[in-house]
Amino acid sequence: MTGLHAPTLLLVVVITSFAWAVALACVAWPRKKDLMSCALAMALHGVAYVCFAQTGKAPPFVPVVLGNAALLACLVTLVEVFLVLRATQTWRGWWLPLTALPLTLAFFQSPDDLGFRVALASVVYGGLCMGMGWLLWRPHPALPGRGRFITLSGVTLVLLIFVLRLHGALTERHPALSFHDASFVQSLTIMAALVGMSLLVLGVVLMSEERLATALVRSHTNHRLLVENASEGIVVVQGGRVQFANPMLLSLLGYAAEDVLAQNLLQFVHEDDRVKAQETYQLREQGLAQGVKYPLRVLTRDRGTRWFEISGTHFDWEGRPATLNFLTDIQDRVEMENQIRSMAYHDSLTQLPNRMLMLDRLEQALANHKRLPRYGALMFLDLDNFKPVNDAHGHVAGDLVLIEVAQRLLRCVRETDTVSRFGGDEFVVMLADLHADRLTSMAQARSVADKLLRTLSEPYHLSVPQDDGSVRAVMHECSASIGLVLFCNETGREDHLLQQADWAMYRAKEAGRHTIVVGEAQTGETVCA
Repeated sequence: MTGLHAPTLLLVVVITSFAWAVALACVAWPRKKDLMSCALAMALHGVAYVCFAQTGKAPPFVPVVLGNAALLACLVTLVEVFLVLRATQTWRGWWLPLTALPLTLAFFQSPDDLGFRVALASVVYGGLCMGMGWLLWRPHPALPGRGRFITLSGVTLVLLIFVLRLHGALTERHPALSFHDASFVQSLTIMAALVGMSLLVLGVVLMSEERLATALVRSHTNHRLLVENASEGIVVVQGGRVQFANPMLLSLLGYAAEDVLAQNLLQFVHEDDRVKAQETYQLREQGLAQGVKYPLRVLTRDRGTRWFEISGTHFDWEGRPATLNFLTDIQDRVEMENQIRSMAYHDSLTQLPNRMLMLDRLEQALANHKRLPRYGALMFLDLDNFKPVNDAHGHVAGDLVLIEVAQRLLRCVRETDTVSRFGGDEFVVMLADLHADRLTSMAQARSVADKLLRTLSEPYHLSVPQDDGSVRAVMHECSASIGLVLFCNETGREDHLLQQADWAMYRAKEAGRHTIVVGEAQTGETVCA
């Protein structure tokens, strides 16, 4: 049976091999190492058939040694691809003994040795094909789907070539093995090589794409699980409207998805924080303010206004600019910070400002009075007859008296005034923004001081808890000694003003208690008006 024109078939194989090599290299560059290795294998396959086509034209060394060396390297490269994909543990130089094939053939270049050469090469190449078949036969995640079966079909077809060649060599049908013959067997083997290698490479490409698709699905699933199970709220905002909100954010807000999606983000932000939220969103949409964190108040459905910390970054959502934002509920942290701040600046028993906060507010008042000349008043109070309540009824009763004193003082002054406890039974009251005229301001301050004195002198009716759980009614009477000084814009003299008021209070004690003493003006005192 006459075959096709062998040189033409060889040219087709060469062109197809190099075409596959170039296409695979373009697809594989720069990350797909398996496809790049296949590109190299197909290039070597093309080189091998270029050498085989030189039979009778070039020295025997070219088709016999170089051609078989290229074909051997092609098959070894393919085997190495599947070993790597399956992560099969093997000696890295396993292919080194196979280099003996081209070396051996270098000594058998005569046409009389054709049968031996073909038989030896077919055994080696067939063994490599069987190795590839064994690696492909067993299922493996790196060799998924139909691509594995297509590759296995190609390997099987190439193996049949070498089986057919081995049969020809063993039966000494040498003409059927010559590339100059147009025999049916020769045409069949060349066509089988062309189709088999093409199927092999096509299968590898399909497996690579299926691995990529599987990896994308797995990555998408993992990211979805991460987002859905994240411990912080995640929201995508595009054009100022919510495009995505994860379950944690919906839970924190107390809304259903349909109540949030497509809504303006600012409607969930406290009105005092909307300007800041809008400005930051616009910066992030422009690629600025990436990773910037800031606190803001969020309006929840069933938990009122809560503090959140928000951060975010710019990214593309369905092909359009958007921001990816992360929200963390910091309400507990804010409350704890406020509590710590309150403990640092307030008396733990009466909850009044302590000495530190009073000095700060006095400093602010002096600065304000410098801009708008007005007088203020500072009153230093010390309770009279306070120690007997501790001695007679215990410190619990004394604490109840101090708490009641604090409440009475607060009822006697304006909300803009400051009442503080300096410790023990000492209190300080600051009246700010009285009047620009000194005499008028003094009259106003004396009026408040008289009111304080009367109020503090009223009897204290206490309910003192006992160790057995009962409550004992106790009545205690005490008064106060008050030292009063006016101030205007004496910035930087806070301690001096307190010292003046303290001295005036001690003079009130010496004057018989239950009285008010006004501190005398000091040399260099500033006049407001």
